[in-house]
Amino acid sequence: MGQGAGRRFVGQLFQYGEGASAITRLVPDRSYWTLDDMPVLAQFAVQENPDDRFKFVLEAALQPFFNGEGEALPPFFQNMLPEGPLRTHLESIGDLDKGDDFALLSMCGTDLPGAVYVAPADMTRESIARVVTQNNDALEMSVSPMPLPEATSLSGVQPKLALVLSGGRYVARAKDERGVHIIAKLPTVQFPLLPQVEELSMRMAGAAGVDVCEVTLAPLSAIHADQPFVIGDESHFLAVKRFDRQGLQHIHCEDFAQVLNIPPTLKYEHPRANYATMAKVLLSTPGLGMPALEEFIRRIVVNDLLGNFDGHVKNYGLLYADGRTPELSPAYDVVAYAAFLKGKGHALKFTPTSQTKERISPAVIRALATAVPGLPEPKIGAVVRETAKKAYEAWPDMIQASGLQEEQKRRLLEHIGNTPAIESLARRAAKVPRK
Repeated sequence: MGQGAGRRFVGQLFQYGEGASAITRLVPDRSYWTLDDMPVLAQFAVQENPDDRFKFVLEAALQPFFNGEGEALPPFFQNMLPEGPLRTHLESIGDLDKGDDFALLSMCGTDLPGAVYVAPADMTRESIARVVTQNNDALEMSVSPMPLPEATSLSGVQPKLALVLSGGRYVARAKDERGVHIIAKLPTVQFPLLPQVEELSMRMAGAAGVDVCEVTLAPLSAIHADQPFVIGDESHFLAVKRFDRQGLQHIHCEDFAQVLNIPPTLKYEHPRANYATMAKVLLSTPGLGMPALEEFIRRIVVNDLLGNFDGHVKNYGLLYADGRTPELSPAYDVVAYAAFLKGKGHALKFTPTSQTKERISPAVIRALATAVPGLPEPKIGAVVRETAKKAYEAWPDMIQASGLQEEQKRRLLEHIGNTPAIESLARRAAKVPRK
């Protein structure tokens, strides 16, 4: 991981055997993992005490971070793989077997999220046996695919492309890596005007005080690259500026499924996949603390008000601008699904013992504060009220001025108006006598 001459070797990822009895493991490189000032690969693997670091590496075969289950990659690497239509497309152009995560990771190795690189190892039979079986068996190494320049890993089920903005055109990454790196989120037949809805959602989140990543609506005609997806007859896509890229530089980041060592298949229902557990990480991690927690609460409130019913642990992440100090990454994947369908509450539980689909209320805030030591209920309540007030004042005009369909506007305004925090503000406003 890392950049250029500063790139560090962190370990060898191997798979031995097949099926449920297979061993899939990252064998850590001790010279990296025992450093006092090593760049952070994953918060889940951070050990502040040197003795704990040494023990963590020594017991790698027993540590969940380094090991997958059967043929599955360790969760940290599973969460780096592309999903949905992009995965299907890459499996096709790479002639990979469906579900071959190991080969897909290798194929996308030069353009994975953050500052991680994966490349096939150049090893002898002796070195393979030493790494995999501690010289107890002689092995042959199968060939992993070489990384393809056009193979970029992007998570999420919406059709996406990795592009670079160069001279006013959106081109393939291989054409100009020095430009502004963009994730192109394409229209879908399932949700009309999805790029427009997401662009509006991101602006609304910003108006409510959330730190959001840069997004722009752009015409599909500006894409000068192969586009293999079925997108209907719409005219625009959403250009999302990547916060983990700066020209040729890869800036490390990880999503909260990686932070909590949760496989992507369990991003909603894993026991650690809840707001309280995420809040504990933010409060206890040096460099984050209360400011990050307040921003986290703002995002939860915005998702509640917008009707982003699909929010999960991969929709929150950490960014390491200097390679070591974490900060909450800018908000991404904020989508007002209430413009398309009815629903309520959150896909994630607020606490491990909460009900699903809960909405923010004084009782829910109290339960969250009780579940997270050091989380002051009055402070969190104030953040909720402040965020809701900004939304109440700014959002209706933003929705009416947007290019959404009239039915989408109606649904969105109706959902927002029916949220407890907004209902409370509306009641108070109705009681204020006009001058």
